[in-house]
Amino acid sequence: MLYGFSPNLWSVWRRRSPIRFVGSFVTIFLLFVCVDFLSSACAAQTQRCWITFRDRGSPSTTSLANPRVLGISDRALWRRSKILPPERLVDELDLPLNQSYLDHLHSAGIVIRSSSRWFNAVSAELTAVQRASLAALPFVASVTPVAVFFKQHPGLTPQVQQPTLRKMSTAGVDYGQSSLQLNAIKVPDVHTRGITGSGVIIGVLDDGFNSHRTHPALKNIKVVAEYDFVQRDSNTSRAPGEYSTQGNHGASVLSEIGGFQNGILVGAAYGASFILGKTEIDSVEIQVEEDLYVEALEWMERLGADVTSSSLGYCDWYTWASMDGKTATTSKAARIAARKGVLVVTAMGNASGATVRRTDGQWALMAPADADSIVAVGATLADGPLASFSLTGPTYDGRIKPEVVTPGVNNFATSGESDYTPYFSGTSAATPLAAGVAALVLSSNPTLTPREVRARMTSTAQRYSDGTSKTGSYPNNFYGWGVLDASKAVGNLGGGSTPTQFILRNNFPNPFNGSTTIVVDAPGEHSIELAIYDLLGRRVRTIFKGTSTAGPTYHQWRGALNEDGIQVATGVYVCRLTTPGSVSSQKILYIK
Repeated sequence: MLYGFSPNLWSVWRRRSPIRFVGSFVTIFLLFVCVDFLSSACAAQTQRCWITFRDRGSPSTTSLANPRVLGISDRALWRRSKILPPERLVDELDLPLNQSYLDHLHSAGIVIRSSSRWFNAVSAELTAVQRASLAALPFVASVTPVAVFFKQHPGLTPQVQQPTLRKMSTAGVDYGQSSLQLNAIKVPDVHTRGITGSGVIIGVLDDGFNSHRTHPALKNIKVVAEYDFVQRDSNTSRAPGEYSTQGNHGASVLSEIGGFQNGILVGAAYGASFILGKTEIDSVEIQVEEDLYVEALEWMERLGADVTSSSLGYCDWYTWASMDGKTATTSKAARIAARKGVLVVTAMGNASGATVRRTDGQWALMAPADADSIVAVGATLADGPLASFSLTGPTYDGRIKPEVVTPGVNNFATSGESDYTPYFSGTSAATPLAAGVAALVLSSNPTLTPREVRARMTSTAQRYSDGTSKTGSYPNNFYGWGVLDASKAVGNLGGGSTPTQFILRNNFPNPFNGSTTIVVDAPGEHSIELAIYDLLGRRVRTIFKGTSTAGPTYHQWRGALNEDGIQVATGVYVCRLTTPGSVSSQKILYIK
């Protein structure tokens, strides 16, 4: 045999004339070259994969006792302390990957794209040969594809244009065209009580945030940190050479949560602070990969995010059986974040982007919406009906999804350098409203755990009736527990009534390294003073001196500055509330 050809066929070719033989020989030679080229090309094709290590080698145990060395902020430790005992605030999942394993990959010519402490894994573009050789290494547990999701705009049926409603709150806020989506979930009612998300940090994962430093509705947003996980720099706007839509979607999402331009657009939690992560890649295929999501979620958790908002989902490489909350990588990451005290708010997904069908033939929800202990969000019209594109539950293991629904059709949001759009639609548009409400709940009571915030959002949701069996009982797999009601979810810090005495509540965060919020419950209008002292009893700064108002009020010690505007030294300070009939105090730890 000659390269798989039979001797008889070879004899036939030899009996041909020399010219024909030479021509045929050249043809066959070229055929061999083409086959060899195609084989080489196939072998050289790459696929993005997770490379998961079997262990972490021999990490230093002292690392667990030094959270700062691990990049874990004091803010993150405070948040974790709400649900974890002191001895478990830092665990093995916080440890970095084994450097010798990473060095081995580098020496093999493998370029690492992203890494995950939580999964003890890295992602990289690998050829078939590389995948096979890596799988044989003793320290590699598995080599699996990175899941992909192809975003598509929801297939909307024409909707009747809703009337533009305006609402002027007692705080003097004119909601402009954003009033329709906010009134539907009672957000303005919370704003009138002075609760705007102050003291809460929201992490947003999206395709970038164009013009967030210059757009009139975005430029005043308090950004704690931002990072472009695609280009690996600190600019989350569209980079040169990127697709023309890159960063537009994320800017619209951000505007719904934290934007503010009085009389035009107001975000649900415009007083909150933000961490921005550019994780999605817009291209002709509009492809999104889960590895950047995981890396960004871990980063936000370590920086101290309380809530995360992600208007994305993953389904490629997964099956209906995978949507059990325990299989998809992003779902497992969301569960870990929840165990560390972060409330993950994510979109159910749009039917136009779905690729996985349930056993009943309907489109399945997308990961990480299938995770437990999170808030998955569906989309409705502003007046209640479920949007035709909004994916529904249950999960594969039978849990009800979504948790809640919010308006997601023709929402008002920013668009471009300085413009606005009244047609932002999808579960992408519904999710930031839910994340904003979660921030309002936390702002009103910073000691709540993610599970408690989630419970408030679900237990107080409005039950909408569409006259069909879909809404015959609640919760259900179409509307979840119902349409969000921010006012009821926030409730009253005094337990439903005005407090009978002054209460100085724990500041948030504590310890802190920037600003901290101090909550005071007052029974009515009285002359009070709220001040900061050092341990020697010397006044450092007067936070508030004047007349109290009934109910909870929020005061900030910004930047840990003294009366002269100079930042104080690291240490313990005393916050003292003086009222007509009492003096109360609590300790505050400031760490630079």
